Amino acid sequence: MSVRGENTVTGVSFGRFFYGGPMIWNTLRHFKITERWGNPGEMNGLLLILLDEIRDRYGCQFIVVCGYAASGHVNKSQHYLGNAVDFYIKTSDTYHEQILKIEKILKELQVDDVVGLGIYPQSNSKIFHLDVRGTFARWGYLYKDYCSYELARDWAYKHPKEEK
Repeated sequence: MSVRGENTVTGVSFGRFFYGGPMIWNTLRHFKITERWGNPGEMNGLLLILLDEIRDRYGCQFIVVCGYAASGHVNKSQHYLGNAVDFYIKTSDTYHEQILKIEKILKELQVDDVVGLGIYPQSNSKIFHLDVRGTFARWGYLYKDYCSYELARDWAYKHPKEEK
C-alpha cells in the first residue's frame, strides 16, 4: 500500500484532506465504525487507511482509545481535525519493542517523515498517538509532562518490567 497517491485498498486517489465518508469504513480490514473514534464521520480517511495498514503489518489487535475530539487535548490538536488517533496494541511485546516495530512499519510505508507519532510509556495501556499532519513530529510523555521522543523511548527500553 502506498499512502501517497493512489489508495490501493479502495483504488481511489486522494489528496491531503481525504475524509472518510460511510464507504471508507467498508474498506477497512481491522477497524469498525463502532470503535472509540469520537465522531467517526469526522475521521480522516487517509489516517484510517494508514492505521489499518500498520495494524495489518504489525499482526496484533489495536485498540482505539480516541479519534476525533472537540476538546480535551492540547491547543491545535490533530484530534480536533479528525487527523489523529490514540491506540494501544494487544501484544506480549514490550513497549520498547512495539515502538521499534511501529517505527519500522512507518519507514516501510514511506510515511515516517509526514506523520506525527507520540509515545506514552507510563500510561496504563502504553498508548501511541498517530496523526497525518503532513509533517514530521515526534514526542513523548513522561512524569505527567511532554518530553523528547528519544527520552521516552529510552525510558521504555530501560524499564521493561514497568511496561507490562
